[in-house]
Amino acid sequence: MAVSVRDVAAAASVSVGTVSNVLNRPDRVAPDTVARVLAAIDELGFVRNDAARQLRAGRSRSIGLVVLDVRNPFFTEVASGAEERAAADGMSILLASSNDDAERERAYLDLFEEQRVLGVLISPRGEDQPRLALARSRGMPVVLVDRESEDHTISSVAVDDVVGGAMAVRHLLERGRRRIAFIGGRGRRDRSPTAWRAPAERSPR
Repeated sequence: MAVSVRDVAAAASVSVGTVSNVLNRPDRVAPDTVARVLAAIDELGFVRNDAARQLRAGRSRSIGLVVLDVRNPFFTEVASGAEERAAADGMSILLASSNDDAERERAYLDLFEEQRVLGVLISPRGEDQPRLALARSRGMPVVLVDRESEDHTISSVAVDDVVGGAMAVRHLLERGRRRIAFIGGRGRRDRSPTAWRAPAERSPR
């Protein structure tokens, strides 16, 4: 049987409330009492039930992240950056991959709502986002990743592909390249393969 807060309180000869304060508000407890409670925790091998604490608080310390394909190196980097930033504030990232499937995406959003996450970062599979609007109406913050909402009502973090493309082409032109081809994956809007070839620049006469 798992060691309970009551067990710790009995071993340290303090009240359950005192143990709770040591775990959550140690500044309210005398140093010698804190040391006694911590010693009892170590001796008994107590592990706090964070799920119960989150249930009482009505909110977890986790952020949901839904990506289109976790195997894609781009989303792997996004997940790594999100995890690093969340950890700096004592939070964690719950990573989910929709595999570009609408039903799977909705299922993860349902799950994250049930778990009362602090918010959701998501790269949705389409521009139509009624499920995200519903989540926001229920009080769950949503931020789009590498996407923008058409009506600009949802916050987003995205790369400016137009500026990036212009910088890449300019770099090639400066090095004398004149026949430039672009091969891309699924576009943001029509999600279909795209290709573009720049016309050859005419040589000055």
